[in-house]
Amino acid sequence: MTQRPKESVIGAPGIPQLLMVVLCCFSGFALLLPVSPAWAVSGGADEFGAGLVTAVLMATTVLAQLCVNATLRTLGWTRTLALGALLLGLPAPLQALGDQLPTILLTTALRGAGFGIVTVCGSIAAAALAPRGRQGAAIGLYGFAVAVPQVVLTPAAPWLVGAFALPAIVACGVLPVLALPWTPALGRAVAARVDGPAPAEDRHRPATPTPTPAVLRRIALPLAVLLLVTSGGGAVLTFAPQFTATPALAAACLLTLTATAAAARWGCGSLADRIAPRPITCVLTVAASAGLLLIALAVGPEPVTTPLLLTGLLLLGVAYGGLQSVTLVQAFDHAGPENRHLTSVAWNIGYDAGTGLGSLLLGLAAQVATFSAGFTTMSAALAVAPLAALLAGRRPPAARAPDSHRSPSTREAPHRLRDIP
Repeated sequence: MTQRPKESVIGAPGIPQLLMVVLCCFSGFALLLPVSPAWAVSGGADEFGAGLVTAVLMATTVLAQLCVNATLRTLGWTRTLALGALLLGLPAPLQALGDQLPTILLTTALRGAGFGIVTVCGSIAAAALAPRGRQGAAIGLYGFAVAVPQVVLTPAAPWLVGAFALPAIVACGVLPVLALPWTPALGRAVAARVDGPAPAEDRHRPATPTPTPAVLRRIALPLAVLLLVTSGGGAVLTFAPQFTATPALAAACLLTLTATAAAARWGCGSLADRIAPRPITCVLTVAASAGLLLIALAVGPEPVTTPLLLTGLLLLGVAYGGLQSVTLVQAFDHAGPENRHLTSVAWNIGYDAGTGLGSLLLGLAAQVATFSAGFTTMSAALAVAPLAALLAGRRPPAARAPDSHRSPSTREAPHRLRDIP
C-alpha cells in the first residue's frame, strides 16, 4: 500500500503570511535587542542598567502573554495580530528621542507588550496551520523565520552602531509595522483552523481544555530546559558587545550564535517528526553546557581567546536553536491540540523569562564578579538538565492520545521511537 505524499509545509494555507509577519516583527525585535542596552549605556547607564533594559522587555512580554487569550476573545485574530505589530514597532522612534534610562525602559515595556502578543499568536499559528503529520517541520520553519532576522540584524548591530548615529538605528525598530498588510489573511486562516470545526481525526479529543495545572505538569520538563538554554542565549545576545574587545569580534560572536541557532531550529524541528524529542534534548543540553563553559574560559581574566569563544558559541548556538524547536514540539505533543493556547503562552513565557533572567543575572555577575563567573554558573545549571530529562517519568496516558499532526505511521506503531516521551 503506497503512502500518500506529505503536504508541503511552506505552501499550506496561512503559512506564507505567517512567515512574512514573523520576518517583519522579529526584524525590529532583533535589531534593538543589543542596540537598546547600548543606547542606555551611552546615556550613562552601567552594566546592570543595560541588563535591566532586556529584563524589562522580557518582563512586559511575559505579562502581555498572560493576556493574549483574553485579547483574542475580545478582538479576534486579525486585530490582535495588528495590535501586537503596532505595539512592537511604534515605540522605537520615541525611544530614539532620548537615551535616558527611564525613557528607554518605558518604550521598551511597550515593545515588550507587542512582542508578547506576536510570539504567542505566532507559535499557535505554526502548530494550527501545519499540514497533517508535519507539526515539527512547521514549527521548525517558523523558528527559522524567527531566527533569520537575528542572523542578519543582531550581528550587524555593533557595526551599525559604530557606523551610524545611534538614534537612527534605534528608530529602525519601527520595522514591525510593515507586517500589517499580511495580518488580515493570517488572522482569517488561523481563526478558521483554531476556532472552526475540529477535523474528523480530532473529534475523539475532549471538548474542553484540560485544567491548567494538569497541562503545566505535562510540559514542565521541556519548559525547564527551555528556560535554562534561553538564559544562556539571552545573556550572550545582550552582552556580546561588552565582553568582547572589538565591534568586529562582537559581530562575529553574534553571527556564530544566531546562524547556528537558525539552522538548528529548522533541522531539529523536522527531526522531531521522526524520532523522540527526549534523546535530542539530552544531546543538545550537554552541548549547551559545554558551550557555556568554553565561553566562560574564553572571557576569563586573561585577554579573550577568540577560537575558544567562537567554538563555545557554536555549541551554544546549536543547542539554543535546536531546543527551541524540540521543546515546543514536545510541549504541544504532551499537552494536546485542545490546549494549544495555554501551551503557547507557557512556552513563550519560559522562552522570554529565560532571556530576561539570563541578561539580568549576567549583568549582575559582571558588576559583582566577572562575565566568566556568570557563564560558569549557567553552564553548571545546564549540566543538570540531561540527567533530569533521563530520570523524568513517562507522560500521563491522557497526553498520549493521537493528534491531527502526528503521521498515520506513528499513530499505528506506538512501539516506535516517536512515541517515547
